[in-house]
Amino acid sequence: MRVRLSYTAEIDEVLPEAAFLLGTLADTFEESIKLYNETITHLEDKEFNPNKFHEDIEVLRRNLGKIDTRCLEINQVIAGFGDYQRQKRETPPDDLNPVEAVSTTEGEAADREARLGPESTTENEATDD
Repeated sequence: MRVRLSYTAEIDEVLPEAAFLLGTLADTFEESIKLYNETITHLEDKEFNPNKFHEDIEVLRRNLGKIDTRCLEINQVIAGFGDYQRQKRETPPDDLNPVEAVSTTEGEAADREARLGPESTTENEATDD
């Protein structure tokens, strides 16, 4: 039976965690490669045993299924990380989009105009006419 696990990690830990999860497949890969090679050799033996062949193929298929599932899960994690990175690049920091409060004094209006340019002055803040 398979269950879904989830846990949290800091954003800078996502790629190392994904690498760790991928690395946990090393033994399964090695076992699969060994079994694959043995199965080919067994097919070429004069004393071929079909039952052994079927057993080995089933183990190989299960291993490949584990590898496929883990790769899919890691791919989903990386896709989410990529979405986060894109959103971060596309969303300007707050200090680049200041939301200025409406000024109530001439001094505040002049200060804002000096910082942001004349287009920042509203009709309510216009200088004496």
